[in-house]
Amino acid sequence: MTEPAPTPQAGRRAALPGRTRRLGPLDLLAVLIPLVTVGTLLLVRPVSDDATSRPPAEVALTRTTLVCPAALPGAGTVAVASATGERGEVEMRQPAEDTLTLDGTVRDATRRPVVLQAEGTLAAGLVAGRYGDGAATSCDLPSPEQWFTGVGASAEHASVLEVTNPDRGPAVADVTVLGPDGPVDVPAMRGVTVPGGRTVRFDLAQVVPDRADLSLRVVVSRGRLGVHVVDQVDELGAGPSSSDWLPPQAAPATTSYLVGLGGKPGDRVLAVANPGDDEVRVALRVVTKGSEFTPSGLEELTVPPGSTSTVDLTGVLRGKAARGAIGLRLEASQPVTAALRTLASGDLSLAVGATPFEDRAALTLPSGPARLVLAGAEEAGVVTYTLRDRRGREVARERVAVGPGVSPRVRLTSGATQLDLVVERTTVVAAVEVGPPGLAVLPLSPLRLQGLVADVRPALR
Repeated sequence: MTEPAPTPQAGRRAALPGRTRRLGPLDLLAVLIPLVTVGTLLLVRPVSDDATSRPPAEVALTRTTLVCPAALPGAGTVAVASATGERGEVEMRQPAEDTLTLDGTVRDATRRPVVLQAEGTLAAGLVAGRYGDGAATSCDLPSPEQWFTGVGASAEHASVLEVTNPDRGPAVADVTVLGPDGPVDVPAMRGVTVPGGRTVRFDLAQVVPDRADLSLRVVVSRGRLGVHVVDQVDELGAGPSSSDWLPPQAAPATTSYLVGLGGKPGDRVLAVANPGDDEVRVALRVVTKGSEFTPSGLEELTVPPGSTSTVDLTGVLRGKAARGAIGLRLEASQPVTAALRTLASGDLSLAVGATPFEDRAALTLPSGPARLVLAGAEEAGVVTYTLRDRRGREVARERVAVGPGVSPRVRLTSGATQLDLVVERTTVVAAVEVGPPGLAVLPLSPLRLQGLVADVRPALR
């Protein structure tokens, strides 16, 4: 007997017996594509943020370029040496292609800007300087940013900015000028292009004439440039005229030591530049061999934002309280740059905020008497200095104790052509006073023995 077919209920569709729905290709893709996508994303691990903040790795330095400025009258000698005692050949370019065989200290007489380049083991520790007749400067590594504080742009006090391109391609720099009333607009010094192997000079008295002291910030945006400033004072009429190089300051700082005042009294003017957007208060202290103090009459200096301020310290530093002063200490509420200009017995000398270092420094020494000045030690430590002659032979070595408030001024052995400094257990600021005749101040910078390679690794963006 045949059973009756089931009666469909309301709202439902009767299933047809014997029929099964099959999955088509589109159904399979709709399921597989999301699964594959999810699986792929699970296998990808994006680079974590901490990987991008790793510092560059230190590697052996294989190439070094130093730039020496054009000569001043009577200062036409360039001296080259290796702080590590290496021997070899140094390529000298501009004014002409030449080679110096380095074995100890080598001297060369040329008045034009000089580019020195060393490769291999000779690259680490290459040092050079230009000097003569009371003027001296180090030949520096090209730097992306430098500050020159207290430059002049008038008939009585004038400065010349010199930029040299050591490479074959063009280089570009922007120069910011800070005056007493704030930034000064100088179109001629924006986007300065220096062709390869060329030197460009700016006489500030012609480009931005001003009776007040100014400050320069030189930022290289393309290529490399060696930057130097010649400072000159000229007391019109029968007064003396003298010139020297103004050392650069690497960056503004809240604490600065300006050492190298020499032993003669003179007219002293302190210039302070404030690159920030807020007013800065600067406290001044006199540094002697055994103490740091604020003499009466030395008031706090206030520097408006984006400007340069000057103060005459002649009376303060000539007083009995400041007798034996070897420098100044500046404590600022915000980072500043500073320079002290001294005119003593008709000779110009300049001291700037030097870079503190905690390991090693070196430079070539000019002929004549010289003194090593140390200051700014944060903790008790020892500085060992070594002097070498023209053949690289050691002629003197001495350990000098330093510490908070202890700032030695050491007379160096005459006849030495190279100075090497090693600092232990502390940080110091160092400079060398050269003269008589005249006085030149050479701040020491950390010796570059290694290069930096950026930490580059793939990342998912």
